Amino acid sequence: MSRTLLYLVDSQGCHLSWMQRDAVEAAYRWAVREFPRLDLATLASWAEQVGAGLAERGETIQWPRRYAFAALHGKIREHFRSGSAREIAVGISHDLEKWAGLDMKTARQIERAVLFEQLSTKLSERDRHILVLLLQDMTSPANVAAALGVSYSAAAKAIQRVKDRISTMLEDEPSERESKGSSLRSSEN
Repeated sequence: MSRTLLYLVDSQGCHLSWMQRDAVEAAYRWAVREFPRLDLATLASWAEQVGAGLAERGETIQWPRRYAFAALHGKIREHFRSGSAREIAVGISHDLEKWAGLDMKTARQIERAVLFEQLSTKLSERDRHILVLLLQDMTSPANVAAALGVSYSAAAKAIQRVKDRISTMLEDEPSERESKGSSLRSSEN
């Protein structure tokens, strides 16, 4: 990041004292570090306003550095309280995801969690139990047989049936199921 030069002058156009200049520049560097998403030009403008206020109060301020930090932090808090802090100028959804800091791994985890929640509501209790075991990487029929208290071959067949049911649920579109259901109802009448 290149160094931003602040135009630190009082109301008459005279430069601030070194102590005042140092205080405002330190507060500005702190604000840039603590609030990286704020516009640097806006932060610089606020820092210059703080510098003008510091020069205006002159020698009445005992601790210029403390004043500069508090005043700049107050301007930033006021910005966040106002509606202007909520405006985000981004393009398409990819830009928005990049700005918000989302990655595809998080999105896949959320989608996977929602998918398995939906699947578990459509399965029987025994099938849900097998699904939970499969999600916990207990994929061998021996592990499932021990958990369910059934034979190895029955567990292998149960795993295969659960996988088939899940596959069927994932392949069927809601519109196809509805059309199949309506065609079955009309053929029954």
